[in-house]
Amino acid sequence: MRLITAGFALLTYAFLNYYIGLRGLKSINTKVPVNKYAYWVIIALLASTYFVGMIGGKYLPDRLGHAVNTVGGYWLAAFVYFIGIVVILDVFRILGRKLNILPGFLRDRTWLVAAAVVLFVGIILAVGTYNAVVPRIVSYNVSIDKKAGDMEQLKCAMISDVHLGDTIGRERLRTAVEKINSLNPDIAVITGDLIDREIEPVRKANMLEELKGLKTRFGAYVIMGNHEYYSNDVKEITRMYEESGLVVLRDKYVTVNNSFYLVGREDYMADTSGYHREKLSNLLDGVDKSLPVIVLDHQPKDLSESRAEGVDLQLSGHTHGGQFFPISLVTKGIFEEDNGYLKDGNFNLIVSCGYGTWGPTVRIGSRSEVLDININFPYSS
Repeated sequence: MRLITAGFALLTYAFLNYYIGLRGLKSINTKVPVNKYAYWVIIALLASTYFVGMIGGKYLPDRLGHAVNTVGGYWLAAFVYFIGIVVILDVFRILGRKLNILPGFLRDRTWLVAAAVVLFVGIILAVGTYNAVVPRIVSYNVSIDKKAGDMEQLKCAMISDVHLGDTIGRERLRTAVEKINSLNPDIAVITGDLIDREIEPVRKANMLEELKGLKTRFGAYVIMGNHEYYSNDVKEITRMYEESGLVVLRDKYVTVNNSFYLVGREDYMADTSGYHREKLSNLLDGVDKSLPVIVLDHQPKDLSESRAEGVDLQLSGHTHGGQFFPISLVTKGIFEEDNGYLKDGNFNLIVSCGYGTWGPTVRIGSRSEVLDININFPYSS
């Protein structure tokens, strides 16, 4: 069934790329003659580059692999906007001809319309690149009505979905560490997908060495996301994370400063990857819930479990906030909260749209972020 679905999706993608290419060719040909064979080779290369990078990127030289992934990612983003714009323009074109309201200069200068579309999409990608590579600090204030030892406030720095690999490298991680350190946090947490899927690019560039520069009072913690499981070597990733100074929480909890519990959950992918995601009720067995309970869970779904178990604060990522419009509309429909803060009684949820990107290095309607979470314990004062 999965193969049938994947095959149908690829055929649809190929057809839509052909549709975009055909409309572009007809528009350009009205102004300048185009070598059709060269044109279609370029379209085919652009359409297939992302999948070449995803499947065969690890077999390519580092720079070539990076270039293939970058070009493929940008085409994927451009494709989304091109197909939407071309469909809208074709609807207007058909209606305009039937109703005889299409201006003559548009009928005769389709190349000008095509140039305007390319320019518009180019501007979108440029703005989206800025949003993706220039991170901002987003602050949240949360109050938990429990006593946390002698702590009145906890300052937590959080990043999620860095996706280190062929596209996002060591410099971006260094910037994240610098941003985190600038907050002078008590703890730092990484809520999954620190690595994209391939370990080798991360290992070759010694990317995780940057994490040794994190400066906190009570340590830095990490959980697994679905992409760590895509690597098919979670044990090695766990070892690499621990070697870089992170405390790995895989269905386990720690008591921090004798003041609160920090619980890290396995991702939902664990159950399909030869591992097991424990029920939260079992995981919290023995936890003193008179202390604050903070849960790290990569995917913000099935929140009823956290509510039922008296979790005070859940920190999640995964959604990317949709990363770019119109995909953001999909994540808003799937998740109760796909980006931001949700409060329901004593339960608090913060979902980060992420620090890195998946696929295109583009964000429209979201921005790369480091979270500055100030957690207050009024009962401790």
